[in-house]
Amino acid sequence: MKKKKTIMSNGDTNDCSIHRVPPEILADILSRLPVKFLCQLKCVSPSWNSLISSPCFAKTHLKRNPPSQKIILVCVSEDLYSVDFANANPAAKKLDFPSVQRSHHRWTEVLGSCNGLLLVSGKGYSTSLLNPTTRERKKLPTCPLSFSLEPYVYLHGFGHDSFTDDYKVVMLSYQYIKSYSKYYFDSDANITHVAVYSLKTDAWRRIQDSHYHPLGNPSGVHFNERLHWLCRRTGGSDGSKVIVAFDLSDEIFKEVQLPTSFSDYEIFYHHMAVLGGCLCVIVCPLSYRNEVWMMKEYGVRESWTKFMINPRMVLVDLLCLLAEDEFLMKTRGKEPDVLFQDKLVVYNLKKKTLRDMVVPDIQLKCQNGVTYGYVESLVSPNH
Repeated sequence: MKKKKTIMSNGDTNDCSIHRVPPEILADILSRLPVKFLCQLKCVSPSWNSLISSPCFAKTHLKRNPPSQKIILVCVSEDLYSVDFANANPAAKKLDFPSVQRSHHRWTEVLGSCNGLLLVSGKGYSTSLLNPTTRERKKLPTCPLSFSLEPYVYLHGFGHDSFTDDYKVVMLSYQYIKSYSKYYFDSDANITHVAVYSLKTDAWRRIQDSHYHPLGNPSGVHFNERLHWLCRRTGGSDGSKVIVAFDLSDEIFKEVQLPTSFSDYEIFYHHMAVLGGCLCVIVCPLSYRNEVWMMKEYGVRESWTKFMINPRMVLVDLLCLLAEDEFLMKTRGKEPDVLFQDKLVVYNLKKKTLRDMVVPDIQLKCQNGVTYGYVESLVSPNH
């Protein structure tokens, strides 16, 4: 027996029982469903499509759904893959975007992640915002800090400003000076230039320059509505190391104090991450020890705690917390036969053990292959 159909005043044709549900209750029910089902439900009717596609519904859905354990991998083919580590046997899924002509475009680096959106770079220094779940993409306009002089170093950060409900991209740029066939940063002669992109206005703005010199070139870590970099003070100061936090609301740099003993390190490699709701600094000093400093209470210097990780490999990224005391990491071997070959491993903090996390048919990209975790969301880069 066929179900009775009804034609709604707005032109929708569907099961009448569906339309007897009050709109607010329908929205409440739909907001609890996974993103992949909601994308399919857009086809039910124009009104459902309008509801699910609205920015208000996307924000509600984001608040009500727990974070997933998915990360983005940049592979040697310069394609993006999504991997869900909630499964016992994780598999990688290639991400294709309808608006991208694959023969003319490749992804080179993931620069940031926030609320289901990724900031990625492509060939020719172009940057885009992607939603890997809905396959939406927005190419960003050229930043005013894209100087023609070389060699300039560009660092990015990406996050959400809840005060204005805006997504912002921050670009830091500073120039190295060539001397005796080597490049170095002259803190007395150079400053760090800063520009901010607003998704609402779809435009860049130059803001006040900074007197902090970022160490290395990792992307800014988004935490507590701030973007964080490990920097050295410049401009006539003592040159000591400090975490610099860029507040996305007032667009001002603020300092977060490192552990007391940290300033004496001669750092070979460092990386920042957020694990278990805590800001972390991962350090590989010249002694090739892997040290992870975790700030248990944000902004409280005395709350820093440290733990060590197996020294047989260089720790590249701490990606996510799989279970209590188990971290998913990207590492790089130090032996000659595996040097610069990245792989995924799981480290158990209590047992002090390592095990490989194998994802079939995936070869990680080295050097620029920064890996980010993300959540599934309906947030659109085009709204």
